[in-house]
Amino acid sequence: MDTESTISPSARAKIRIRIKGIDYRMVDQCASDIVASVTPTGARISGPFPLPSQIEVYRSADQDEVRGHRRNIEIINSSAQTVDVMRRINLPTGIEISIAAPDEPVVPDPAAAPAKRNRRHDNRVLAMQFLCSWEVQRHADMVTALFDLFSEREKPRDYFSFAEELIQGVIRDVTLIDEVIGKYAKNWAFARIARVDLAILRVAIFELMRRTDIPPVVSINEAVDIAKEFSTDESKRFVNGILDSYKEELGRDPRKAEGN
Repeated sequence: MDTESTISPSARAKIRIRIKGIDYRMVDQCASDIVASVTPTGARISGPFPLPSQIEVYRSADQDEVRGHRRNIEIINSSAQTVDVMRRINLPTGIEISIAAPDEPVVPDPAAAPAKRNRRHDNRVLAMQFLCSWEVQRHADMVTALFDLFSEREKPRDYFSFAEELIQGVIRDVTLIDEVIGKYAKNWAFARIARVDLAILRVAIFELMRRTDIPPVVSINEAVDIAKEFSTDESKRFVNGILDSYKEELGRDPRKAEGN
């Protein structure tokens, strides 16, 4: 990776990295490799966070839909050693990386669908993004990790209070939640579940399990919508299948809330 021409000395305290590729597993592995390589240099990592996937090739009679998958990483308190390590990372074929100083404005993707401006939706998306990062890092210092997460948002932290509840709840109950996923992910090894799909499932199952004030169909529909936006074309069916099966186990009216 050539970083000399893209990172100026003044920008080296904080670096934003965008990873893109067609193979989501390769993209996730590349993001994990960057985190593993950079962390020993003393830098702090916020991410990797999944960004909405982009349709590269639309479905046709003789061609399946092809999506590009993107991950965002913020490197905080970087040093010359950090930059040197990044320069020596070997990228697999098919992976693109762009590097920018954090003071450069993030230009909206003109091809992206208009973002839903629904507070609960925004919170679920952010919780999913953080849990993808947590799956890579298993942050020992959650206070700092959450500070970094919320400090990069356009909205104030209190706007994301529901996301914080989801994050803390999933991490607290992750063993129980993963048992549910393993039970209903028939003929699918747990380790093979895509990182984004796993985070979406964890958020939704926590809601189904602990938030009886939310109708189950709302949690499920939101999870399927997020899978459509951030994962593969097949993910929405995979996510919906597991959640629909778990819904039947709850013994609740799927369209009604049960109160706080």
